[in-house]
Amino acid sequence: MEITPSNNSCAYGQPGIFRGHVLFGNPRLAGYAWPLCEIRGNRPGARLCVSAGVHVNEVSGIEAAVRLQRLFDPETIQGSVSIIPLINQPALYKYSEYICPIDGKNINFTFPGGSDGTFSEALCDAIMNEWCAGADCYIDMHGGDLRENVSKFAIFQRTHNTELDALGRRMAMCFDAEIVVGLPVVHMEQPGRPPTGFARYGRLALMSEAGANGLLDEKAIAFHVEGVLNVARTLGILDTPLSEFRNTRTLCNDYLWIHCPLDGEFVPEVEPGDRVNKSQRLGTICNLFGETLADIIAPETGWLLWRMTHPSILKGAPVLAVAFEEEPARL
Repeated sequence: MEITPSNNSCAYGQPGIFRGHVLFGNPRLAGYAWPLCEIRGNRPGARLCVSAGVHVNEVSGIEAAVRLQRLFDPETIQGSVSIIPLINQPALYKYSEYICPIDGKNINFTFPGGSDGTFSEALCDAIMNEWCAGADCYIDMHGGDLRENVSKFAIFQRTHNTELDALGRRMAMCFDAEIVVGLPVVHMEQPGRPPTGFARYGRLALMSEAGANGLLDEKAIAFHVEGVLNVARTLGILDTPLSEFRNTRTLCNDYLWIHCPLDGEFVPEVEPGDRVNKSQRLGTICNLFGETLADIIAPETGWLLWRMTHPSILKGAPVLAVAFEEEPARL
């Protein structure tokens, strides 16, 4: 990859604060430059990579990435923190939901990608194998596209490696989350989120989610910022105490998207973060006369992870998701 510094930057790879742009080597990514801030301490230590803007409307994560650039002091940290505040460059100022406009793929479900694939696949490969090369942990911040409200949650990937699983869980618990989802091993059988793609190669990545409706929200921004700082503290990059945890950080082992059974208007009866019981009605689908056409029913007991906020939903489109709480081990 090619690194170009800004005028107010130190040299890349040297102690201090680097500001500039990165151009990845894959010719499929030509024509795009990614803003990069990297803070490197005077003492060696762990490397943490942080990003946002895989979905360009999830602005609380993007704002958190901007603020984090000013919260690490090269004079006091050990190791380095590297931040790309907006991944989906082709979608910038287009406000497209979820997808990369070049190939119509959702970058978030494309990891680990591939160097000979489409733009999104090549980008995921470059993130993993160029920018995040040698990283001890990668965190991708999300939350609340134009029609979504999400709970405060974090995701890690379970594997057959007990040490990596324990580390992933420990780092995900650094976020003051309502819900922490450890994705089941079966997710690694196909392309997926950063935690899934990285885990295929025995590497650690996390996702954090908080926000709603493409709006800046101070509580959501703080959730992302404090979670990243706590991960940095746990890695030894910062030597300050962990911030206070106020939420339950309930551990869940999977979640299920619930799809709309027919075209209609969604009327919710629960909100993200609420506990729900199996067979509970979570909302209804109505027509434009206000008549109920169908009920949305919880398939299992768990927690509402997110829901759509725009009422008009097509048949087959996702309307909400329920996370399933992990059962305690029996002795």
